[in-house]
Amino acid sequence: KGKLGSSVTKSLKADPSKNMDAANVYAVMNIISFFCSVPFVVVQELPTLGDEWNKAVEANGFNELMTNIVVSGFMFYIYNEF
Repeated sequence: KGKLGSSVTKSLKADPSKNMDAANVYAVMNIISFFCSVPFVVVQELPTLGDEWNKAVEANGFNELMTNIVVSGFMFYIYNEF
């Protein structure tokens, strides 16, 4: 993650026409990390994903589960932004 991400963001930061402030560098690094980790998640978690999702929905309800997921992602973003 570090080597790939640093080379991409370094080349983007070197181009003055790109607006690569701290928030944009953070976003690019998150996108790169996401795409690098997806194959591992699919291999490890996909067989049990449906069952676990159904258990979580039964225990908490769909709306509460989705609210918690969205709020968690938003708080993580805010934590890393400031």
